[in-house]
Amino acid sequence: MINNQYEMYAQFLIRCREVMGPFDVEKLATDENYKADFFQRVALSADDELFNMAFIINCSLNETDSVH
Repeated sequence: MINNQYEMYAQFLIRCREVMGPFDVEKLATDENYKADFFQRVALSADDELFNMAFIINCSLNETDSVH
């Protein structure tokens, strides 16, 4: 298990690029519709590792959003 959240996020982005091809990282960070579509595509990717990482990352991002 990866202890560092930033390391996990980086690994997630690398794995996404491998599985799904190119995507806009800045838009992912700022555009809620793009983020929702992106995570929907991850869910449909049929890649269990990527899906599990996405779940953890998405939960973490949602926690961060609710704190602010």
